[in-house]
Amino acid sequence: MLVLGVLVVLSLLAGAIAITVDRVRHDQQIADQRLQGELELRSTEATVLFLLATQRITFAGLTVDDKIVLTPSEQEQVKEGESVISFAPVGNEIRMDGTVYQGFGHAMFDLRADSGKISVNWTNPMVVAKWLGRLGVSPDQLGSLRARLLDYQDPDNDRRIGGAETDQYRALGLEPPPNRPLITALELRQVLGWNQALKHLDNRQLMSQATVYRWAQICINTAPASVLAALPGVSEQQAERVVALRSVQAFQNLSSVQELLPTLPPEDDLVSLFPGFSGTLNLWPGRGTGGWAVHWTLTPFDDGGRPWRIDYEIRSSARSGSGDATARKAQTALLSGSPAANIR
Repeated sequence: MLVLGVLVVLSLLAGAIAITVDRVRHDQQIADQRLQGELELRSTEATVLFLLATQRITFAGLTVDDKIVLTPSEQEQVKEGESVISFAPVGNEIRMDGTVYQGFGHAMFDLRADSGKISVNWTNPMVVAKWLGRLGVSPDQLGSLRARLLDYQDPDNDRRIGGAETDQYRALGLEPPPNRPLITALELRQVLGWNQALKHLDNRQLMSQATVYRWAQICINTAPASVLAALPGVSEQQAERVVALRSVQAFQNLSSVQELLPTLPPEDDLVSLFPGFSGTLNLWPGRGTGGWAVHWTLTPFDDGGRPWRIDYEIRSSARSGSGDATARKAQTALLSGSPAANIR
C-alpha cells in the first residue's frame, strides 16, 4: 500500500509539473510574440520616419526613391538653367491620407497629414461650424463652444460670454483649464462642452479629422471624406467622389478641383494640394491588438537639430476591420521582410 501511495503521489506531482511546464511554455510564446510584434512596429516606425526625413513629398504623398517627374513647363525651366522644385506625382508614393500599408512582418501603418484635418484654431470658422453641425451640434451652441475653447487656452482667467474658466470647471469637479494651446486633438475632450459635441467620434476618428496644428486650409489630396464634406458647398457624395478620384490620380491644380466642386466658394481660399510637413503615423500589429500613434513634424531647417521631431505618442486601440489582406505594399525594399525574424 505504501508503494502504491507513493506512486499515486508521484503521478500527481508529474501531472502538476507537466501542467506548469505547459503554462510556462505558453506564457513564453505569448511574450515572444509580443516582443516580435514590438520589434516589427518599432522598425516600421523608424523606417517611415527615415523616409519622411530623406525623401520628397509630392501632391500624391511620400516618395520612396529619387525619381522625379517634371511637368512640361518645369522641363522648359530646367532647359533654361533654372532650379525647379517639382511636386508632380511620380507614381510610387506612400499616400498621406490614411491609406493602410504593410510594414515589417505583421505590422501595418498609415500616414495622415495634418493638412487634411480640421484645425480647430485656424481653419475657416465656416468649415468648423459645418463639421460640428454634421456631428449633431446645433447652431446656437457654436458660439459657446468657441468661447470655451478660447478660455481654455488663453493665459488669463477672464471669462468670455458663453465661455468657461476655473470656477465653472471646479463647480463640475473638473480640472481647470491649463491656459495654454492644445497639445493634441484628443485634448478637445477636456474643454467644457466639447466632449459632448464630439460624442459620435471615437478617439481614432477624432485624430483623423481634427488637428491643433496651424493649417488654415484643407488639403484636397489628404483629407478624409468626412472633412471634405465639411467644406462649404460640398456634399457628402461630392466628398466621396473626390476621395475615389484622387486614389487613381492626385489632384495637381486647383482648377480641376473647382470643376469637380463647382459649388465650393473659390474666393475663400479654402483648399490646398500639398500634404505639408507634419502629421500622424499610426501603427498597429496585424493581429488586431492595440498599437500607437506618433505625431511627427519635419524640421529640416533646425540648426544643429534632428530632421524630424516627435511631438507626442499615444497608445491606441485595435483598428477595426483591418487585416493583412487590406494593406497595400509600399514600393520600397526598406519595408520588406521582417527585421526581427532572427531575434529569438
